[in-house]
Amino acid sequence: MMLRKKTAGKTIKRSNLSYPALVALIATLSLAAHLAQANTIASSISNSTQTVIFSPNHWAASPFTTGYQSWLLTNVTLSLLQGGPSNSLADVRLFSDNAGQVGVSLADLGVKEITSSQSQLWSFAASTDIELAPHTTYWIAVGNVSAGPGLGVDYVPGPSFSFTGAGAVSMDFSGATGVGSGVNPPAAFDAPGAGAAVPFQADGTATSVPEPGPLAVLLLGGAAVVAFRRASRTTTA
Repeated sequence: MMLRKKTAGKTIKRSNLSYPALVALIATLSLAAHLAQANTIASSISNSTQTVIFSPNHWAASPFTTGYQSWLLTNVTLSLLQGGPSNSLADVRLFSDNAGQVGVSLADLGVKEITSSQSQLWSFAASTDIELAPHTTYWIAVGNVSAGPGLGVDYVPGPSFSFTGAGAVSMDFSGATGVGSGVNPPAAFDAPGAGAAVPFQADGTATSVPEPGPLAVLLLGGAAVVAFRRASRTTTA
């Protein structure tokens, strides 16, 4: 009778998951993590500013344009202060664009009581999902909805204006003003003018796939991880 000799060593069971599928899985997970992060969509709050006092019912708005990604807007931050000895009420809204002018109100980010006599950053958080489409212009507007006191709003008078943005986002150095009624924003804003802008920061979560460049980086990263794991795997017979 012939006896079979057992081979010493450890046998590693191979996964049923193919390497291309594993690369795709890692890239998908990496992409999902990237999309879930809250990021700054657009920001101009680092500019030098001056303060203007808004009378009740007065509003001002400045635009930004999204890049190749779509977003869920989470909050908007502005520099505000009391316009007098009493606390002020500020309302912040997102407006559409209508041929380069402020369009209709799309979302209300809420009203805050401004209690500081010094310029301070105030964040207005969205209570519901606010979707921003790619390659689309929107306006951020702030208004004084107080019954009597003024509202101090910091603005950029120029001549220099800078901004940062994610995914080819742009911001124009322009602003528009209008007069509302009580808690209601203006039915129409004046034509925007260059040379002054309301600085703000818009934050949100990306909801679409990045442009090919970042996506390729994610795929290469996933492929590198798989290659490393494959090189370090040994099978002894």
